[in-house]
Amino acid sequence: MSAAVTTTCQITFGAGDKNRAHLSAEVDSRPNGLNGGRTRFTGGEPVHVLVYKSKNVTLLQPAVSAGAVFPAENVLVDMDETITFANKREASLSKPASGPLSVTWYGRSLGGLSAQEDQTTVLASMEGVAVARVRYKTQARAWRLSTPTELNGEKEFNILFFVAGMAQ
Repeated sequence: MSAAVTTTCQITFGAGDKNRAHLSAEVDSRPNGLNGGRTRFTGGEPVHVLVYKSKNVTLLQPAVSAGAVFPAENVLVDMDETITFANKREASLSKPASGPLSVTWYGRSLGGLSAQEDQTTVLASMEGVAVARVRYKTQARAWRLSTPTELNGEKEFNILFFVAGMAQ
């Protein structure tokens, strides 16, 4: 008895990757960062959060589940990450790049890398299977959280930091 075999192919139309938007947030854990490398805090201590966004995102006012949030200084953060190319020319950075990329190939080189308009997509000079260490700078918007000393009588608690943005 024969069985039918089928396949599908998705074709995408539109503006492409240039309209991709990036928005992410994390506690500043850099050793020389705004929290001095700390990621665990005691109630009442200020906590600094870094927000990364692509240039096509406009931030809305962040909110916290307890305490208050205030704008802090913007910072330029050094990034160092490993990206992979799986028989492709394209890979993604974890944060939007602000400025040039420095690349070290582990094994096969695919040539130079260039950041695309969305600031997170990078293109190699050629297609292939490769691993690269990429160093770059990224702009972060810093926020300072003012935290309560306790919540509902508890000295150990969690606070949620929420931020949204509008992509254009």
